[in-house]
Amino acid sequence: MSEHEQKLSAGERATRDAVRELPRERADDAFRARLREEFMSGRIGRRPGLVLRGPWFARPAALLPLAAGLLLVLAFAANRGPEWRLVAANGEGRVWVGERVFTVTDTAALSVALRRGGRVRVEGAVTLDLTAPGVVAVSLGPDADLSLPAAPNRLWRRGMLARLESGDAYFTTGQAFRGAHLDVHTPEASVRAMGTAFAVLRHSFGTCVCVMEGHVHVAHAGSPAETGVDVPEGMRRVINTDRSSENHPILEDSVHHLHEQRSRSGKLLER
Repeated sequence: MSEHEQKLSAGERATRDAVRELPRERADDAFRARLREEFMSGRIGRRPGLVLRGPWFARPAALLPLAAGLLLVLAFAANRGPEWRLVAANGEGRVWVGERVFTVTDTAALSVALRRGGRVRVEGAVTLDLTAPGVVAVSLGPDADLSLPAAPNRLWRRGMLARLESGDAYFTTGQAFRGAHLDVHTPEASVRAMGTAFAVLRHSFGTCVCVMEGHVHVAHAGSPAETGVDVPEGMRRVINTDRSSENHPILEDSVHHLHEQRSRSGKLLER
């Protein structure tokens, strides 16, 4: 009797002997084969539902969410309108884009700041020309204060809303603008253009909208622009601060500025 057995009590030896006398069942052949296969493949212990065969990129179920996400990203990228391009900045003064201020000669930094629009404020005798290639050109006169959005999208949500608080702003649309619309809001007026060349002048008397080409709808502020008065080319609509309004022939000064805008940005607009 070994030293270990000598230390066992009579009850422990009886239990050991009873266990030894239990019948030994032979493992099922199919189970033994499956166990051996799992051991050899390294999959032993894994749940059947979690067994993954081959690399992840070779499994169609894993590719579906990835493909859907990629298509969504590509769709939004394709829909995004062009960035604004600084065509010219002239005069003496400063230009604010949001909370950042630039000199007229700092064209590189100013171009970067204006790519997706923003609130643009011109201080002093400065003129600013911007173009979203193929879509629309915007020119600002001295002391203009304009909230400029990104250019209209290419496929859906093709609207553009600008807000002019003061000064003069000139707009000319290009070939890629077709099917889009441009709204300009001032404290007195709501303006909508569907493809045209026009000016919005906002001063102490109120708002004047001069139409050199196409048609523009002009309504009182707070009213849907598309329900406003249809102002044809060669005419202007004035809405005074007391909400009175009238039509007159276009201002020659606006015609001059719009022609200058076209000469500077015409190639970029593909006109």
